[in-house]
Amino acid sequence: MLRDTHIREIMNKKVITLHIDEAFSHVEEKMRQNCIRHLPVVDDENKLLGIITIWDFYRAYTPHKTETGDYYDQEAMDRIILKHHMTPDPHTLRPDDKVAEAVQIMAEDKYSCIPIVDSENKLVGIVTQIDILRFVSSKLL
Repeated sequence: MLRDTHIREIMNKKVITLHIDEAFSHVEEKMRQNCIRHLPVVDDENKLLGIITIWDFYRAYTPHKTETGDYYDQEAMDRIILKHHMTPDPHTLRPDDKVAEAVQIMAEDKYSCIPIVDSENKLVGIVTQIDILRFVSSKLL
């Protein structure tokens, strides 16, 4: 099943991204608003430059705890430079690669997602652990 399935069949094609010049506060905002944990970072041509995860965000900025929940200081976040906290040149796959390859890479390198790019390194999708689990679950049930 995983050996015969192409990434394009399970990848998320509507990828929420960050532009390399965006303010760091947009990391928190986009992740919260879209309930996601990974944001590919792209340039003006949609070429993949890096990726920032929720864990990268928390290493760079810890929210203030209040009685009503977490408080994010936008001014403090915007003093942080995105490119210094993203993972540059992340491991990528192509739409025609097999899901089994994504599973192997994720398991060996402990990745929670893999950006999917075309031959010009333009972002065309993303595959997460959840995408793979949903696919496997649909085949098992």
